[in-house]
Amino acid sequence: MNKRILSILIFALSFLSLIISLKLFWNLGIFVDEYNISPDIVSGGKFWLLMDWLRLLLLFLLCVISAVNIFKGYKE
Repeated sequence: MNKRILSILIFALSFLSLIISLKLFWNLGIFVDEYNISPDIVSGGKFWLLMDWLRLLLLFLLCVISAVNIFKGYKE
């Protein structure tokens, strides 16, 4: 039961991190649209814009893997 609680906590924290990152990325898009500039200028270059996308992808994968981990392997 202790591992299940830990898995749920990991999922909750990763999901919260994903939501915060998505909101920040959304705000970046709104800022870029209103001031008619490029997202890579705001992010600090193309590399850092790609790192923003990679962060979102990794957080999404972490959420999926932790959600699968909650329901897999628990036979009580």
